[in-house]
Amino acid sequence: MGWLGDKLAKWARKITENAGSGIREKVLEGHEILATASPEERAEWSRQAMERLAELVPDPKIREKIMVDRSCVFIEEFGSEPLLKLRKVFAETGSVEAVIEEMCRDNYKYAKPYREGDIVYETKNPSDPEGFKNAKTDYERQITYCHCPLARAARIPVPEPYCYCGGGWYAGIWEFIIQKPVRIELLKSIMKGDDHCTFAIHLPDEVVY
Repeated sequence: MGWLGDKLAKWARKITENAGSGIREKVLEGHEILATASPEERAEWSRQAMERLAELVPDPKIREKIMVDRSCVFIEEFGSEPLLKLRKVFAETGSVEAVIEEMCRDNYKYAKPYREGDIVYETKNPSDPEGFKNAKTDYERQITYCHCPLARAARIPVPEPYCYCGGGWYAGIWEFIIQKPVRIELLKSIMKGDDHCTFAIHLPDEVVY
């Protein structure tokens, strides 16, 4: 199933690692329909899968970790060269601000992050900028903004931890650059009625200048 098969396999691994194979089977029950499902059917399956995950894994921090680790990866889309360049900037300057300044030169890949103290704030660009600009309804804005083919067509809100998958994209970027773990916090999500998706990336104290 290409991207879809890879995504489901990754999700299965992360559920197994954090909660066990028995829970994995229950959460991913019925995933076979996704190969031929409509966008709305895929979104509804994802919503129900997240409800099963919430029931079977009551600790929200574990659910968030599963979703962060399940995320798409910057290097798989854009290659390693852009992040190697940013890692070099950080290694030479020790400055998060210098990294952000370099990121802001490429709005397509990085949007426009900014820092306050030990937190970097990232707001996603719309998946379909032209469609988002011309959207007339909240639902049209949702499906043209959200990047996830498994959730963006949801008619009923997908449980919030799902969007930590989007935050994992930023975790991967910053952990590659600074070579240390970061913590992700979901602040806003278009899937829960906000007008955009914003994440806080909490950096370790020792890298903040």
